[in-house]
Amino acid sequence: MFEDSFQTCSISAHFPARTHVRQQFNLGSSFSFQGQVITFLDAHCECTEGWLEPLLARIVLDRKTVVCPIIDVISDETFEYVTASDQTWGGFNWKLNFRWYRVPSREMQRRNHDRTAPLRTPTMAGGLFSIDRDYFYEIGSYDEGMDIWGGENLEMSFRIWQCGGILEIAPCSHVGHVFRDKSPYTFPGGVANIVLKNAARVAEVWLDEWKEFYYQMSPGSNTT
Repeated sequence: MFEDSFQTCSISAHFPARTHVRQQFNLGSSFSFQGQVITFLDAHCECTEGWLEPLLARIVLDRKTVVCPIIDVISDETFEYVTASDQTWGGFNWKLNFRWYRVPSREMQRRNHDRTAPLRTPTMAGGLFSIDRDYFYEIGSYDEGMDIWGGENLEMSFRIWQCGGILEIAPCSHVGHVFRDKSPYTFPGGVANIVLKNAARVAEVWLDEWKEFYYQMSPGSNTT
């Protein structure tokens, strides 16, 4: 029973804000996670009732499973809450921009067309997920060589899949997220400089010979 498993699954009660994630989480030494499961949430989120249990249930079954909730939309003007579709998964284009795409038929077939079953997703949005603490550090935690914002979601996604993990979306877990119309971050040297540098780092570390597709689509990265 999941209820019995939860009794042995320690949860960190500290939910730090993600703003300037690489500065906040100097993950090697300055931040200590106490629980067995780490859950990352953006500061501008609202959790729905029962959001956490579906995430923990998957990690109890396999500690190398990293689980995301469905990210619902909260209006930044009215705070209206809009439930997101459970028929999309995370992907990317060759500029290494994260994108939502419709779940293909092969994944629906793998799940026996059960829309409540966990969805294996190629990538994640990045700011909202649960991960076993030991596995998080075994695969290297966040890449502290990346700056400010941009690309860490794809970097972590590729890291998980290429280091023996599984990345999922739990359809029964919903967390609302305020999507702002402009970035709150400051980018020394300009947004493009930081974002292209981060994306190039992801390509160099994880894409092997496929990185050439990225450079063909983003020639400016060769100068960052």
